[in-house]
Amino acid sequence: MSLTTRVPAIDNPIDGIVPDFTIFGTEFTELWQKLFAGLWGLAIVAAILFLIVNVASMATASAGNNPQEYKTSRTKALVSGISLGILAAIAVVVGAILAVFGS
Repeated sequence: MSLTTRVPAIDNPIDGIVPDFTIFGTEFTELWQKLFAGLWGLAIVAAILFLIVNVASMATASAGNNPQEYKTSRTKALVSGISLGILAAIAVVVGAILAVFGS
């Protein structure tokens, strides 16, 4: 028995096929794009609100000389800020991922 057994190659059945929502019609395309844009906008507003609350919590903890609460609030503010940045750049991030892995 040989250790160099060859496995026959199988052609990729989805090579050259790209996602296309137009098959469902323009109404469907407009609907999912509006829903996505609305949810994206709500997520940005929520991230801004969390950022404001956490920065205010940092200020309160700093004024009250509570280092543990300040550290916790600072961490939450950093997460909120990073989340806001990612949400603001989500189109660029998704575009970059599709450009790298979609080729």
